[in-house]
Amino acid sequence: MIENIESRLVELAGLLREAESLRGRHAELDRRHAELAAAVAELRQSWAGELRDVERLESVSLSRVLAALRGAYAEEMSREQAEADAARYRVAEGESRLAAIQAEREAVEARLTALADVPARFAAAIDDKERHLLGNGGPQVARLLALAEERGRAEAELRELHEAGMAADAALGALGELRRQLGLASSRQTTDNLLGGALSVARPSWLDGVGWAASNADRCLAMLHIELTDVGLAQPLGNVPRAIARPDGLQAVFFSNMLIREQLTRASRDADASLQLVAGVRRDVALRAEAVRTRWSALQSERHHLMTT
Repeated sequence: MIENIESRLVELAGLLREAESLRGRHAELDRRHAELAAAVAELRQSWAGELRDVERLESVSLSRVLAALRGAYAEEMSREQAEADAARYRVAEGESRLAAIQAEREAVEARLTALADVPARFAAAIDDKERHLLGNGGPQVARLLALAEERGRAEAELRELHEAGMAADAALGALGELRRQLGLASSRQTTDNLLGGALSVARPSWLDGVGWAASNADRCLAMLHIELTDVGLAQPLGNVPRAIARPDGLQAVFFSNMLIREQLTRASRDADASLQLVAGVRRDVALRAEAVRTRWSALQSERHHLMTT
């Protein structure tokens, strides 16, 4: 009888902790969904503005006539189209991230629905425990059942810490790739300077790798933040740089390479700072997991002692 009650308490205590963590995760996902939805709405407005700029140049208008008179129509059209394409990419990227968050919200909601009866089942198990103690008595039995609850929570916490550690490893990998892409971009930008800007007549294609890596790192850091929230270790993880913007207008004429260099330098500094923060978080997770494993081992040892004496 006691073995059945004990195993139920271990299982249900773990499920109860899982439900508590999922409720916190759902609240965090709600917050991020609202923030990202607002950001995507702004990106759509920006894209619409870029499309209007393209349409303005394509139509028979004063803007087109003036551009043609300056002999800069093709260049301006190319730049406006590139900016519209970049805006469309940012919208698609934002919508993809929004859809991913929504999918995770739905998965969390489904799991919470499946766990909805856990509090009642846990309460019933506690009632069974009390009846058993009243019928059999003895501090040894009471301690065994208390240990079962503690073990269940410890095992659930270890699972959560494992997931947080995996998320930290993924974030470290993504930030490392971002740092590598920034290094490549910096080298190519230096070469571009030596060639007098021949490689960057338009927005340099080699900056696209930085944009992709930054987007991936941002997603990994967002997931890490959620996992850290689950285990009570949430903290700032730094600022991930966005895609490097190509200057336009007078800036493009006089300061293009200098401004790109400044963006690359700032992005590298931000990436390095995030790497240090995430590495520190990874150590914190490992230390916490080791402490929980030590506690779980102590619980197991005490249980073994009670069962064999």
